[in-house]
Amino acid sequence: MGAAAAGISAGASILSGIAGGKGASKAAKVQAKAYQQGIDEQRRQFDITQGNFQPFLEAGTGALSGVGDLLGLNGGTVQSSAIDALKASPGFTSLFDTGADTILQNASATGGLRGGNTQNSLAQFGSGLLAQTIQQQLGNLGGLVGVGSGAAGSLGSLGQNNANSIAQLLGQKGSAQAAGTAAPYAAFASTVNGLGSLFGMGGSNPTTGMKW
Repeated sequence: MGAAAAGISAGASILSGIAGGKGASKAAKVQAKAYQQGIDEQRRQFDITQGNFQPFLEAGTGALSGVGDLLGLNGGTVQSSAIDALKASPGFTSLFDTGADTILQNASATGGLRGGNTQNSLAQFGSGLLAQTIQQQLGNLGGLVGVGSGAAGSLGSLGQNNANSIAQLLGQKGSAQAAGTAAPYAAFASTVNGLGSLFGMGGSNPTTGMKW
């Protein structure tokens, strides 16, 4: 009677080990899937943020090229073209026309409209306005470069943090997968131990005295 009870107990232990192994393997798969979902979400959010930063990065990159053009870093021909473009811009031409009209009106009022001083005044005004316009343009471009640089720095920090989070999730996913892989082997070992206990039990037939 005691042997039968022990056999039932051993059999239950075997079934419990098998069921436990399957359950642990299933739980590990669910856990690994959850980690992968976290990784995918991290990457999705980074892609969205990178897209949001993209206009600022492009503005900064373009402005940096513009600074190089005006400073002559990209060659004299390019510098001349950049300055000519400024001289032809609506902002410069509007200011120049307004200032030139003022100079001519003053010269007309004083009777010196055709004098050399008027021409000199116009030339000096034009060169001074151009220099001022170039400096203002460099300042504007420099501001955009700063915006782009700040966006690049923020995106770099975000990317590093995102990479660290993904690396951590990958490690956790790997641990879960490893546990899921090991679970069936642990269940098998438990089954073997249970079988050993079952077949190693001793009992005797009360009639014949034989072991069973």
